[in-house]
Amino acid sequence: MKKEEQLRKQLDEAVSADSKAFQDAPMGLTYDQYSEYMSKTSNEVERLSREYRLVQTPVFGEEPDADIMSIEDFIECCNDGGFIDYDGFGEYMKDGKLSDITIYPSDVSHNMVRKDFDTIVWYNR
Repeated sequence: MKKEEQLRKQLDEAVSADSKAFQDAPMGLTYDQYSEYMSKTSNEVERLSREYRLVQTPVFGEEPDADIMSIEDFIECCNDGGFIDYDGFGEYMKDGKLSDITIYPSDVSHNMVRKDFDTIVWYNR
């Protein structure tokens, strides 16, 4: 089984475990207690999602009518605090073609940015 398939399977299992944890959460937890309760499964989903998106085979479409920037500009903006996950998300592009692979500002801080693409289309929230 290739790495992309392995990670997809692990991610699906982690999402299922996270959903089960959500359904089984005790009633009456404060926000902080709930966040701590869910952190193990949600952190695993986030980690596996990042790893999967690094090896995911893209499906390309046409160039969108949206804000497009170089990967270098996106990284610089994220490092300077101009974009955070709450602001929105991007999708990788290559040679003017939009992929179906998502990138989040937090991917930059985790050093999980794909280098096989040349631009990012940014979608503000």
